[in-house]
Amino acid sequence: MPTRLVEIHPPLVNASGIFSYLDVFIRLEREGVCLGGFVTKSIGPAERSGNDNPVVFDTGYGLLNSLALPTPPLEQWLAEFEGADLEKPVIVSIFGFSADDFADLVNRLDRYALAFELNLSCPNVQPGEQSLMGMLAESPDQVGQVVAAVRGATDKPIIAKLSPNTDYLATAQAACQAGADYLACSNSLGPGLAIDPGLSCTVLPGGTGGLTGPPLKPISLAMVYKLYDLLPLPIIAYGGVQCWQDAVDYFLAGASIVGLGTCFARKSTAEVVGLTWDIWRGVLEYLDGRSLSEIIGAGHVH
Repeated sequence: MPTRLVEIHPPLVNASGIFSYLDVFIRLEREGVCLGGFVTKSIGPAERSGNDNPVVFDTGYGLLNSLALPTPPLEQWLAEFEGADLEKPVIVSIFGFSADDFADLVNRLDRYALAFELNLSCPNVQPGEQSLMGMLAESPDQVGQVVAAVRGATDKPIIAKLSPNTDYLATAQAACQAGADYLACSNSLGPGLAIDPGLSCTVLPGGTGGLTGPPLKPISLAMVYKLYDLLPLPIIAYGGVQCWQDAVDYFLAGASIVGLGTCFARKSTAEVVGLTWDIWRGVLEYLDGRSLSEIIGAGHVH
């Protein structure tokens, strides 16, 4: 079956978890953000409060986070989607603890989604441990079951978001065979740890969390590069994009769409909008009249 394409122009999105609520999308769109679409935070089958604060810590070179997938009740999400006035398309990120959870969420959210991004790879669901999400990312068979269940519930494009902490090549192959249309590389790197020397204890509840930002980029870039050669699926790249050069690196490695996340941290709406335009204008200057398709994967040695 041909891949179902995600139409995103420009091919930039926010990463799930960063500025990823509908009211924020509306504000960004009104301010003229240069993103082709938005990705929600991961929506689960039931309300979750997540971990106690602090859930994010700036290490000085990247962000360590342990949010543990907080989410409002699904009915609240549905009401917000009904009331949202957005021109740009929305990719809905979802998580669950069984294949049925994922399929049920798709059935409820299908009318609002351009595509579904399956969060198969959150490294911190309970304080200090990987829990079922970690096991899911480590089990190609379970990943295949989840993707197959979602494929049976929707005709929309399916994006399998992979973990850098596991055998992502095997997981990607299972997702591809089960009907995924895109691969996303990657989720946060972990587990990571930060200690408060003044308090003589770990900073985050439970100790560990996932690392995002610049330290993730070389890992995620390698994932994109390897998967581009291995499988015939287009790729969405996440991880450490700070400037247009980072986005170009991902396109050259084989990504079709690039996500921006940690670079938005601690920025105002106006600063976020300005950064997205700086990145996209830089990409256009690099292209110098060429189409983006001419450079996707051009960084490979043949």
